[in-house]
Amino acid sequence: AIIQSGIREVIYLSDKYSENKDVQVSKKMFSMAGVAYRKVQLSIGEITLSFLEE
Repeated sequence: AIIQSGIREVIYLSDKYSENKDVQVSKKMFSMAGVAYRKVQLSIGEITLSFLEE
């Protein structure tokens, strides 16, 4: 769904499953489709997301 939807970059927080075969195949597919992927570089230790409408 990521490749088909036209997303050009995936930024992830953790790569703890990098040795998993499915993850490796997904990364290869991203590369073949021109989808960039990288680990986020944070300068702070916490991120808070709020999905409440104001």
